[in-house]
Amino acid sequence: MKTGRYALDETNRKIFIGSKVKYKNRIFLVEDIQYLDWTIKQFLTLVDNKNKNKKLEFISPKDVKALR
Repeated sequence: MKTGRYALDETNRKIFIGSKVKYKNRIFLVEDIQYLDWTIKQFLTLVDNKNKNKKLEFISPKDVKALR
């Protein structure tokens, strides 16, 4: 894992691994930021803040909103 790796949310605020984000009216933690070989787009892996077993993968950073 590289340090300093981030993505930009729907309001162009930086999201880092471990950041809390809002996705579809629920709070998630960013577990990973991925780049796929065949595209330059970033994708997030999100973990439910209350249920660590629930993971969402390949979520676009433009679909989430960073929380403070």
